[in-house]
Amino acid sequence: MPRIGACLVMSALAAAIVTPLPSKARGLHIGGVHFGRAFFSVRLRIAHRHHVAARTHSRHRASSGGGARAVQRDRPSVGGGQSAPNNDASVLYPGLAVASLADDVFWPDRSSPWPFSYDAIFRTTFAKSLPAQGAQSCQGNEPAGLIVARMQSELKPDAAQARLLQRLGGALGMASAALAKACPQGVPAQPVVRLQLMQAQIAALSMALDLIRPPLQQLEQSLTAEQRARFAAAPSRSDGAIACGTAASTDWSIDQISQSVQPDDSQREALAGLREAFGNAASDLDTHCPKMLPPDPLARLVSIEARLDASWRAVLSMQVALASFESRLTDSQRTRFEAMNVAEAR
Repeated sequence: MPRIGACLVMSALAAAIVTPLPSKARGLHIGGVHFGRAFFSVRLRIAHRHHVAARTHSRHRASSGGGARAVQRDRPSVGGGQSAPNNDASVLYPGLAVASLADDVFWPDRSSPWPFSYDAIFRTTFAKSLPAQGAQSCQGNEPAGLIVARMQSELKPDAAQARLLQRLGGALGMASAALAKACPQGVPAQPVVRLQLMQAQIAALSMALDLIRPPLQQLEQSLTAEQRARFAAAPSRSDGAIACGTAASTDWSIDQISQSVQPDDSQREALAGLREAFGNAASDLDTHCPKMLPPDPLARLVSIEARLDASWRAVLSMQVALASFESRLTDSQRTRFEAMNVAEAR
């Protein structure tokens, strides 16, 4: 897991090659890159999250006696009642992923593929067209009311729990509003600059999820054993928690770049460095793909946050590696590089 200093050096390297996205937030500028409060907030929380994940998992295993089997019901999904394929636009418009992430936390039997995978990041980096609903998602489709209503129906909370549930609903609403405020008004065409945008959007989603954790923890601590069982993950599931999809392989993406750029012998070393950086990013993402469902909503949220941190690191390392590689290209190669369209690859 990279330290803050290492992240700053990597981002500063990218800044020497590309023009950063404009930002109005106050923060630190190194080279041409702006490091606002969101950047530092995300990085400082990563170590704490992994500590909380281990502590939470241990505590809930002890309190649940190994984990109760889930009460399986034919529940509709907050995201529309179906597990859709990966929506690559989520890495640019995280609001698109909120409904499916809510299912992953509260109703894991309806979980969807992870929307911030290596494949999704790479395809979106070079996509020439994006779903039209991406920009519209900034305005809402807020699932907070649906989530609270469903939990109210299933938990049958007492008066104290109802207040905690209302507090959770307020946090969900604040998270949705924060994502809407962070929504980009446009998507840059240049691959490296687009990766910068992805990095900022993943950071925004990370902070939005942070708003949910405290009230969720308070509510969960108030639940009876019977109520907990309604949101427990079935331990017999063998397909893992949030579906990880196809095991990440970077060969196809490097091949796409190589075929487009057609590097000469002097650029082969740079391409090999790109392959190594992309491979490390994909490996980190795979490492944080849970093999088993965490036992309860809070543990599942912590697991999602750890995966989101891995996606943030992957975007950063891919951004720096691509910027370094692009700096070695000729004008004609750079034109072909920026004209790549691999949205339908794989």
